[in-house]
Amino acid sequence: MISEGSAQCAIEDLRQRLKSASDPSTKKWFENYLKHVIAYRGVKSPDVSRIVSQWRKDKEIERFSDEVQLSIAKTLIQGRFAEDKFAGTIYIQKFLLRKMDFSRILCTAEELFDAEEFFDWSTTDWFSMRVLGPLIQRHGEPAARRIAQWRSADDLWQRRSSIVPFRAAVSDEDYHPMIFETIAQLVCERDRFIQTGIGWVISDLPKVHPKAAAVQVERHFEKLSTEVIRRHTRYLPQHEKYKQRKRSLR
Repeated sequence: MISEGSAQCAIEDLRQRLKSASDPSTKKWFENYLKHVIAYRGVKSPDVSRIVSQWRKDKEIERFSDEVQLSIAKTLIQGRFAEDKFAGTIYIQKFLLRKMDFSRILCTAEELFDAEEFFDWSTTDWFSMRVLGPLIQRHGEPAARRIAQWRSADDLWQRRSSIVPFRAAVSDEDYHPMIFETIAQLVCERDRFIQTGIGWVISDLPKVHPKAAAVQVERHFEKLSTEVIRRHTRYLPQHEKYKQRKRSLR
């Protein structure tokens, strides 16, 4: 039987590997880019992925039960450094997503949001695109419905994560009612990160369903932020007209 202490030792080993790979200039760039809302070690994302894979092999992490491995990933996401959060996210994506029950992973995600372990757009969107989006693609409506329900969550970043993962599903019209219902509820919020979360879905939608995208923009035009209209409607033919209309509303 593998002890809890063994899991903690493995976690500390990974943290040391990330620390050893850190670069001060990379740390400075990332922290400036994220406006110092989260601390960075200074390790680029591809290097974090490589380090996690090598660590798993060296420390034989697969010997642990799936539950313990998920707990290890959760502990990493609870870390103060962005790279630790990325490492936990990558671990779930690469080694647990295809074999664990989706509800167990979502339970862990909800616990992390409740504890406010996600507090910036970068790590939140990493988790949305690398874990939550693939869960929707893999498990369909049950996973999608549970994630969409987060639009009523108290936590800002959990609400953002009720829409951003659906970027992985915009091509499938079966998800459109759920997506549009989520947009309709969230669009009333003025917070920039809620608005741009909606914006990413609106930006992807015209590439596969331009008419549906145009309908959403028209339906919510007055509530969509100027930034969303300027940046996220650029794949629609009415983009310039939208910008002019938005300026006239100021």
